[in-house]
Amino acid sequence: EIHREKTYVRDCQIDTDLELRIPDNYVSGSNERLAFYTELDNVKTEEELKAFRQRLEDRFGKLPKPMQELIEGLRIRWVATSLGFEQIVFKSRKLRCYFVVNPESPYYQSEVFGAVMAYLQKNPDKASLKQTSTFLIMIFEGVDTMREAKNLLLEVETFVKAQNQAGVA
Repeated sequence: EIHREKTYVRDCQIDTDLELRIPDNYVSGSNERLAFYTELDNVKTEEELKAFRQRLEDRFGKLPKPMQELIEGLRIRWVATSLGFEQIVFKSRKLRCYFVVNPESPYYQSEVFGAVMAYLQKNPDKASLKQTSTFLIMIFEGVDTMREAKNLLLEVETFVKAQNQAGVA
């Protein structure tokens, strides 16, 4: 399983032009919003996330879209971290996934990285690879929502797991 592999990335930053936030009109108190952001940042499992979401809905009603996007952003961070992405930039319908910045990282010799490269080779219509002097970036074009971005990364993660279980990568 990918999650039993060595962890190469501790967290993934997300930069987006979408609204990922708890709206003031949903939770009016700034201290309370801050407490919810802190609590959400400490959520580590889908079960904890469902419980968090349920508490909010019970207290404040249906989650507004920016809050739903925030929750999808957390899920993206989890998947991106497992795939070795240190940063996600999601702007102008383009999802850019930045690999570990240190070119000497053992990540680049890992089965996870090998499987991500295999995914790129098998799916040139879905994603491309770009290398700059500083970064190696996996790019998806035409992505509209955080949910769509999450689903693309889950597809890569599923491929990576299958490759690693088969001993291919």
